[in-house]
Amino acid sequence: MHEKLTIVRTCLLCASALLSTEGMSSESGQVHYPIGVSTVMNGVLPLPGQTSHYHYVQYYESDRLNDGDGRSSIPDFKAEVYAWAPRIVHTWSEGIGPFYISSGIIAPITQVTVRAFGKEETSAGMADPVISPAHLYYVNSTGTFFAFGGLDIYVPIGKYDKDRIANNGLNYWTFAPTFNFTWLPTARTEVSMTFYSEFNTRNRATNYKSGSVLTVDGDIAYRLFPGNPKIKVALQGFATKQFTDDTSSEVDIVNGNRGQAFGFGPQLSYDLAGGFGGVLVKYQKEFGAENRSEGDRLWFEVSLPF
Repeated sequence: MHEKLTIVRTCLLCASALLSTEGMSSESGQVHYPIGVSTVMNGVLPLPGQTSHYHYVQYYESDRLNDGDGRSSIPDFKAEVYAWAPRIVHTWSEGIGPFYISSGIIAPITQVTVRAFGKEETSAGMADPVISPAHLYYVNSTGTFFAFGGLDIYVPIGKYDKDRIANNGLNYWTFAPTFNFTWLPTARTEVSMTFYSEFNTRNRATNYKSGSVLTVDGDIAYRLFPGNPKIKVALQGFATKQFTDDTSSEVDIVNGNRGQAFGFGPQLSYDLAGGFGGVLVKYQKEFGAENRSEGDRLWFEVSLPF
């Protein structure tokens, strides 16, 4: 039983995060980044001298914890996550050549429920906050291409207990280089992508170090109704792949326990505040998951300038 619970702690909630929603004792396959969150105007930040606030709400449910071959590995497994992540971003007035500098912070709050081998736990509280000290932000002269990149830092102060299988924080630092762009080839078309990598430190409570991960989010959107151009419909999704092994001096790790998953679904958004804000709903069906949970994600997101 101890070995089975160790497996649960090393794998579950890998796909259930929104800004560090996952939680368990050992961290194989987990990620801080909210996989699938960036699927609309990914490269757009506030204008110079302005500030925007964003709110991300996610419901995630899974009844599959897959092994390295994509097969369900625990018959009675279930994970359920409710997450709310408020975000504030400010773009500074002074630029550096063609670039501006944007800074931001995210403070997620989550409720995580996990069931496995007849054991069920729920944890609610603060997850690990995200600090973005300085993203370089670029907009071309025609306003049809937007891009920014920089480093996100996840601070391990979220609610965590190494003896629980459900946690809100991960208890280790993550340093995450990111690049995001949005291209508007026509007035009615949008193509956006995010490239997000994560490099993790060791969890000192468990002496476990999660491997590095690359995630790609994106969408192709179209303003379908000429009479109401504020409405956009999109196909959106994500792909995430762990490219280095997990390591631990306390547990054996088979084949590095590298995780992966894919997700795809529809999206509907509506422009607000003269196009400088918006609201969207979207659904993502996960598939191809290995060494992580596989389930369904439902999102509601809002962005508005102050």
